[in-house]
Amino acid sequence: MSTHAYSFHGLNLIVLGEDAVLNALQARLGRFPAGNTQAAADLHFEFHKVADDSRDVIKRPAGPGRPVFDPGLGELAYFDESQQLYLEVPERGRALCHVKSHRVHISYRESEASDPWLLAHLFFTVPLAELLKRRGLYMVHAAGLAVGGKGLLVAGQSGAGKTTLALALLRAGFDFLADDTVFLSLGNSGLRILAFPDEVDVTAQTLGFFPELQRLTHASKASGRLKQPVCATSLYQARPCWECAPEAIIFPQPGKSSRSILTPMPKAEALVQLVCNVLRTEPRSSQAHLDALAGLVNTFRCYRLQTGKDFDRLPGLLRSVLGQPKFHPQAEEALP
Repeated sequence: MSTHAYSFHGLNLIVLGEDAVLNALQARLGRFPAGNTQAAADLHFEFHKVADDSRDVIKRPAGPGRPVFDPGLGELAYFDESQQLYLEVPERGRALCHVKSHRVHISYRESEASDPWLLAHLFFTVPLAELLKRRGLYMVHAAGLAVGGKGLLVAGQSGAGKTTLALALLRAGFDFLADDTVFLSLGNSGLRILAFPDEVDVTAQTLGFFPELQRLTHASKASGRLKQPVCATSLYQARPCWECAPEAIIFPQPGKSSRSILTPMPKAEALVQLVCNVLRTEPRSSQAHLDALAGLVNTFRCYRLQTGKDFDRLPGLLRSVLGQPKFHPQAEEALP
C-alpha cells in the first residue's frame, strides 16, 4: 500500500491504500497542501481490498447500533458504547470509524478498484464529517463561492441545481471554495466557511448549458457514472478561497421561466433544509452541529432562487446580494 498526506485546514490527514483509490482521493484532495506522512495523524484512513465477506477485515460492531442517516445504498449506524460509526453498502464495501482514535478502516470488493468513486466519496466523506464534527468543524452540503472575501453558500439536495449555479458564477469571476461540501468553523471573529475545493461532478444537461463545456459531453466516463468530473479552478482559472465569512445562503431550484427569480426565504425553512444531513451520533457534537447551522441561517440572509437559463445575468443578481457592484471588469472579460 502507498501513503498520501494532506494538511486539511491545519489537520494532518493521512491516507493509506492502493494506487487506484489514492488517485481518486487525490482528485478530491489534491488542492490542499501536502501533509507529513512521518508525523502523527490527526485523521487516519486505511483502505483494504478484500475478495469476499469471509476475508473482510471489518466486522459490524457488537451490541446495539442505531441508524443515524439513510445513505440510500445500505446501512449507516452509530454505536454509542464504543463510539464507532459503521457504514455498509452490501457487496461493495464497509467502513468503520473509530471516533476515539480518529481512525477509519474501509474495506472494498475487488470490483470497486476499477471505479473507486464510491470509496473516494461516500466511504471517505461520511467518516470525515463525523471526525471533523468532534473538532468543531461542521459539514454543510453546499457549494461555496466568494466575492471580495464575502461568502455565498449554494445549498440544496442533489438535483436542485447547485453545480449549474456554481459554474455560472465561477465563469464570471467568483472565487471558489467548493462544489458540494464546505465546513463551518466558529472562531473569535464569528462563523467562517472553510473550503473543500473538490472536483466538480457535472451532468450532461449542465454541460450543455455552457458553450465552453459542451465538448465534454463526448468525453469518456467510468462505467455507470452519470456525471463528468471537471476541475473548475483550471477550467475558469478561478481563484481558490480557503476561508471567508458567510454573507448569504441561496437555495436554488429549477424555475419554470427562462428568467431567474430571487426571493427571500423564511429562516425556519432554510434551517430545515440544512439540518437533514446532520448525523445524529454523539449528542454533544451533534447538537453543536445543529447550533452552528442555526447560527448560520439566523445571522445571514437566506434566499430562494428559481433558476432560469439567464446564466449571464445570474452573477450580477447574486453580486447584488453580496453588496458588490453589479458588474466586475474581470467578470465581463471571462464571459464567452
